[in-house]
Amino acid sequence: MNKLTIKCPAKVNLFLHITGKREDGYHNLYTLFYPVSICDNLTIEKSDNTILTCSNPNIPCDNSNIILKTHNLLRTQFNFKDNYKIHLEKNIPFGAGLGGGSSNAAKYLLGINKLSNLNLSYDDMKNIMAQVGSDTVFFLHNEPMIASGRGEILEKAPSLPLLYFIIINPNIFISTKEIYSSPNLKFSNINPLDKLKKIYTFEELVSIMNNDMESVVFTLHKEVADIVDYLNTNSSGKALMSGSGSTVFAVYENEVERDNAFIKAKEKYKSYFIEKAAVFNDSL
Repeated sequence: MNKLTIKCPAKVNLFLHITGKREDGYHNLYTLFYPVSICDNLTIEKSDNTILTCSNPNIPCDNSNIILKTHNLLRTQFNFKDNYKIHLEKNIPFGAGLGGGSSNAAKYLLGINKLSNLNLSYDDMKNIMAQVGSDTVFFLHNEPMIASGRGEILEKAPSLPLLYFIIINPNIFISTKEIYSSPNLKFSNINPLDKLKKIYTFEELVSIMNNDMESVVFTLHKEVADIVDYLNTNSSGKALMSGSGSTVFAVYENEVERDNAFIKAKEKYKSYFIEKAAVFNDSL
């Protein structure tokens, strides 16, 4: 096999607690990552030279791109010599709290581990991903996960109900660094070990949905706050900002309620990115 096309899913945070600042400058978090069915498509093909192209001209294709950072880490740490022609069909909004770049990096690593027969262990890949970004390790998995530390410490999520989503992005890029450095960011005083049950109903899950970053982002970007308020007021779902924004998602118990809400939201937010989604259940 010399060529592979991989689906790279987005994620939402069903809850996101910031529990404190670390000595290394990062923040400790406690979050529930949930992979959703909005995906980029990544095609990798063996080649004489490594080159990255992307369908979105606003995304850099030089060594600052997270895919090539991953590729270059393999070169320096594992004496990796193969070259690939890489094309990214970008469907996930970027700078949007959906983890698109992190997903691209993790799925690229999984892809070339297969194409080049690298035989990297999960721990090998986890260590590479932890050097590239805080939430990249999650995308080595295809299921909901609880994350702590910088996002790299993972454990299997509780049993969750089947969920249906509306994903809305108001076409705003938000700097994660800016939100984390805000003096208005509030920390959660929680003990993660005492937080979760083993099985959640829809109502129980909705009751623990929270994002500590919302208050900061809502102050800076009223559009994001307005979407959350609209969905919570005008539909039967529960709306929340994902990650550091600017994407908002609303979660529904069934497709009928989700589809009804989607029709109304699509009419209201004609210029925004808006899609329906469910859990991502594909595998490489």
